[in-house]
Parts: sequence; C-alpha cells; structure tokens
Amino acid sequence: MPYKRFLGYEKGEDGEPQIVESEAQIIRLIYRLFMEGKTSSAIAKYLTDQSILTPGGKDRWLPATVNSILKNEKYKGDALLQKKFTVDFLTKKMKVNEGEIPQYYVENSHPAIIDPEEFDAVQVEIARRKQLGRPSACQSPISTKLVCADCGGYFGSKVWSSNTKYRKTIWQCNDKYKGATKCTTPHVTEDEIQEKFVTAFNSILHYRQELIDNCRLAQKNLCDLSDIDKELDELHQEMEIVVISIVAKFFIEFSF
Repeated sequence: MPYKRFLGYEKGEDGEPQIVESEAQIIRLIYRLFMEGKTSSAIAKYLTDQSILTPGGKDRWLPATVNSILKNEKYKGDALLQKKFTVDFLTKKMKVNEGEIPQYYVENSHPAIIDPEEFDAVQVEIARRKQLGRPSACQSPISTKLVCADCGGYFGSKVWSSNTKYRKTIWQCNDKYKGATKCTTPHVTEDEIQEKFVTAFNSILHYRQELIDNCRLAQKNLCDLSDIDKELDELHQEMEIVVISIVAKFFIEFSF
C-alpha cells in the first residue's frame, strides 16, 4: 500500500496497515456526501474549500481523486492485488494490468474504514448515475431523484413568473426540448412531488414489518456462504494432498 499517497492508513508496527482516524473521517465524509447526492466535482470543491489536504498533500482536490477513493476496495478492508505490474525492471516502468498477468482478490486483508455494505451501495449508485448518462448534482433533496420516462434524463427545477406574485418552482425534464421529439412527460410542482412522496410512503408504511422481514430474509439468503466455505475447505484439503504428494515425489527422486 502506497502509504505516503494513500489517505486513511499508515504502516503499523507489525508491518500491516492500520487506520489513521483523523484521515478516516475524511474518507467517511466523502462516502456520506456522495450518497447524499453530491457529485465528485462538488465533493472535491467542498474539500478544497474546507482546506482539507489531498492524499498527496496538495491544497486542491480533483474529481478524479474523489472517484478513486469511492471505488477503492481497500476502504472496505479488501485488496485487489497486482492492479499494476513492472514491464521494465531496469527503468521501473509500471503498467496498469489489463489481463496480462493474474490478479488476486483478498477479502478482510486489513481493517475497514467503510462498512462493506455501504461500499457496495456506493458502487451501485455510481453505476446508476453512469447509466443515466449525465452528472448529477444535489441542489435539492429532489435533485437526481426524478427521471424522465421518455428519454431517461433528469428532471430539473425551473422558476416561472420569477418577478411576479405568481412566482412558483416547477420540475420538468432537462432534455425536454433537446431531442427531435419533445418529451411527453408533464412538469410537476414541488407541492405535487411532496404529496406523491407522502402517498407512496404511506402506502408501504402499512407493510413496514413485512418489508423488513423480507429484507432480512433476502440478506440471510444472500449472505449465507456456508456451501461456498465448505467447498473451499474441500479444495484446500485437496491442494494440501497434492502439495504433499509433489514434495514426497521430489524427495524420493532426489534421494536416488
């Protein structure tokens, strides 16, 4: 682990990574801001404005740095080995591993800063935003939550009659007039959105306990790795037998 340019960890006395709590708080802040709807650019700006130093000790954060933190599996306690490899041992030139050599994924290799479930939720949110095809921002709790059924674009806020007593804020598809065919989805007011939210929330509130029970059942089934663990134990036993056989054969041949 490149500790000098890696936020959140330092090398412990035993040579293993240990958490630097002051830096870990920054990592947790980045994950929380992202799940609250902030973009990588907005998070980078916020960290810069707060005079928080980057992993490299610089004053200015870049969106790419935030993205790398959000996607780095090391923050959930795992490690993907051999992401890069040396192509020239004389010049020490490194290259991103694109399948030239094997990679190995190690779970629970060191203490986690981010809960694995939160990390996985962030990866799902990253994929969701990418699928929508445009950056998302969080100027309002409604931002990035309304998606056009026609084109898949985000709904954005617009102010009508801003200089009159009839001023009001509406939400409509940001791409409504950009395509060859205008989107047929109507605009909605914030009051209508809030009313629909309350209606939807109340509709599931009656089944709250059933939903919780179903989620717990799904979690139990998805997280039950007993069969996989059993298979791994059997494979390890077979590997030990193979290794012992090879070693025994080597010593027999060597003795002659």
